[in-house]
Amino acid sequence: MGHRPKPLFLAVLLFLSQAGVAAGQHGAASDNGEGALHDVAVFSAACMVNESCEAERPTHLIEYFSADWCEPCVQVSDHLRNSTNGTESHIAVIQHHPSPVDLTYFSPSKLRNDADYRLLFLPSLVVDGTHLLTGTRQALDLNDVMDGKKTQWSGLQTMTMANGTLTWNNSLVGTISAWYVAPVPHETSGVVHPSVAYHHQTANASAGELVLNESIMLNGTSLVVLLETAGVRNLTVASLSPTGSMDLNSDVREDAKKTASQTESMFAALLGALLVLALLPAIITHINLTRGTKGVQGDKLGSEE
Repeated sequence: MGHRPKPLFLAVLLFLSQAGVAAGQHGAASDNGEGALHDVAVFSAACMVNESCEAERPTHLIEYFSADWCEPCVQVSDHLRNSTNGTESHIAVIQHHPSPVDLTYFSPSKLRNDADYRLLFLPSLVVDGTHLLTGTRQALDLNDVMDGKKTQWSGLQTMTMANGTLTWNNSLVGTISAWYVAPVPHETSGVVHPSVAYHHQTANASAGELVLNESIMLNGTSLVVLLETAGVRNLTVASLSPTGSMDLNSDVREDAKKTASQTESMFAALLGALLVLALLPAIITHINLTRGTKGVQGDKLGSEE
């Protein structure tokens, strides 16, 4: 007869197999690489109408992920507008609409949301590509986060635009990512979003130039240019306040959600009533049988007396 494996041996074998799987998963994740934002340059709307101009260097970049159907986004939009009013040259803003429900839905913004930052909720603010604020309460901490974060951009030595072409000198390798942003009205309230992303171009940083698509430019367009390393970003949660967020993956508006919820409740009530009706004959039969049994037992007791 063969010897049975000892429990300790089985435990060690199981541990080693699990460790191997974990190591394989870690290796796969490592192969994807970690992304990073290195430098930011901005061509303002006033600069874009000139034949040539040089980019401004902002102190901070705010990427704002929102949706027009998102009620909490209204408060965050107001706070963001107040925080950046009059400081356009110091704070660059890209407002992303990654929800397919929006009329201003932009698929590169959804890719940014899903692949680079892996965000799950709206509204969300990403500061300098590293710090995350989610929901209305955390958004109120935006100024404190920017005041406490001193970002040293590097990698783009020069960046200019002339005759619809971007040219640059860079000291770091990576990808040049150009976001076209413009004032766009809210689809229901009409309040103007100052900087909604509507077009996106990329180039290898080693190329040294990028021809802009001037034919699609909206009025008031400005350009936010990023030097990045592609990959998933490890964001730091920048506030301990509650989020008060909304699910990004919602494919319906709030009124549709309420209607669906009411429909589900009515369906559950109707199903319960049908079940009661289906069981009613059995319940009546059970009651009759119970009464009949009690009558028979009573007759027996009477006869015995």
